[in-house]
Amino acid sequence: MTFGYTQIANYLRCPRSYRYRYLDGWREKETRAGMVFGRSFEKALAALFYQQDCGATLFKEWGVFRDASLEYKNGESRDHMARQGVRLLERFVQDNRVDVHPPTSDFALTTSR
Repeated sequence: MTFGYTQIANYLRCPRSYRYRYLDGWREKETRAGMVFGRSFEKALAALFYQQDCGATLFKEWGVFRDASLEYKNGESRDHMARQGVRLLERFVQDNRVDVHPPTSDFALTTSR
């Protein structure tokens, strides 16, 4: 079994919350548009590094929440966030500014059951 930093931090913060999330599979329903869009953007960015169509991934992932009732901050809208995401992806692609080197070691903690 592999434990990531977030899992360990969640356990140390609240063992019961850890159990509900990681062992029982409970998930909080997210209502903040920024958090949902952030996860969609992360998946699009991962697609970029896998040399897939990051724009299509962003629209696919963000499109899942088209009919969801999300809370937007002042001045934000669904379309505005999508345009910002596309511009940010374009900046990542521009001039190959981002260069991710393979890790030299595995930082995940592994235990055997």
